[in-house]
Amino acid sequence: MALDATEHSMHDRLKAQQSQMLLRVGEMVSMPTGYGNKSGLLSLREFLAVRLRNLGATIELIDADARPEWIESTSGPDARMPILVAHRTQGRTGPRMLLCGHLDTVHDPKGTFQRMEPRSDGAVVGPGVVDMKGGLEVLVCALEMLEAHGERVAWTVVLVSDEESGSFGSAAALTKLAATHDRAFVVEPATASGDLVVARAGSGQFMLQAFGRAAHAGRDFAKGISAVTALAKAVVDASALVDIPRGRLVNIGPLQGGVATNIVPDAARAWGNFRFANDAEGRELGLALDALAYGSESDVPRLRLCKNANRPAKPCTDQVKALGLRAQIVATDLGLSVGLASTGGVSDANLIQQAGPPTLDGLGVRGGNLHRNDEFMWPDSLPERASLLAILLRRESRLSTE
Repeated sequence: MALDATEHSMHDRLKAQQSQMLLRVGEMVSMPTGYGNKSGLLSLREFLAVRLRNLGATIELIDADARPEWIESTSGPDARMPILVAHRTQGRTGPRMLLCGHLDTVHDPKGTFQRMEPRSDGAVVGPGVVDMKGGLEVLVCALEMLEAHGERVAWTVVLVSDEESGSFGSAAALTKLAATHDRAFVVEPATASGDLVVARAGSGQFMLQAFGRAAHAGRDFAKGISAVTALAKAVVDASALVDIPRGRLVNIGPLQGGVATNIVPDAARAWGNFRFANDAEGRELGLALDALAYGSESDVPRLRLCKNANRPAKPCTDQVKALGLRAQIVATDLGLSVGLASTGGVSDANLIQQAGPPTLDGLGVRGGNLHRNDEFMWPDSLPERASLLAILLRRESRLSTE
């Protein structure tokens, strides 16, 4: 099908707004939201809340849960920021659309990488510019364009502040919210080639904690039992669980152990991430990690394992594939070539889809070098992806809720 008059108008108006969109992304980038930086997260949340209120949305804030205590050492400060939920559903019928984004980045708010700047090839570089402040601009602009054209799409926006550290605080709220919606759309970055994401691996976090017996490393070495040695063996054993053809991945780091070279260390810890192609593989890998633990409370050495499979796998179900194919039709009508991709990365789409609605991800901007100090975005992807999202939402709102 071709674009109709309304869709042409939305697309043309978005293209004309590219420079303003880019300026707003730059403003968002200037609000540092990495490392649980509360002031930046508050500023960005309110910046977006104002725009959503202007669209007639009702805003609510939902308290976040606490992260598991053992996670703290690897995820930075727990900002415990409330989750923003904006509803525009009153008096509207048709499928209920959930749109999700995250405010946080991985970049140090006190580091040298702070501003959005142009690159010689036309891209812009900046902390979080593609993951996902560009995506947040796409999300809000798409909704603004729908409202400007009188499209009564029933939508809800949810913005979390802890996606980069695992969404431990927001998982329960996301799950509850997702269960009341018919479709879900996540504005994580597109793949390098601009494809949408229909499937993601699952992932979890774990901590290996070894206990030994301290002793002087010279005078009483034989009386000591090194926790570092016990941990090192466990790290090697955990790494041996990697099976790339099966999609089983185990990555370990950082590590802690010992206080001085002349003391046999009595404690050591390592944190890791594990990934799996599907939930059955995830259960098997989780059991294999559990088997690394040994010893009772009084034994030395002993090894304790803490684990949380916090993101289930996101498969490409028949419903997801159908949604992706409809999105491809929109892309074709816009003159774009967009594929449907699977990735080993995870996002809040994993949690949302498990709760019920078919979920399409990767609707954010095109760019690359995520989580690096040369993260970049292609500015022309701002109106491109906003048009794709707006028109997709418009067409989906005319379909049944099945």
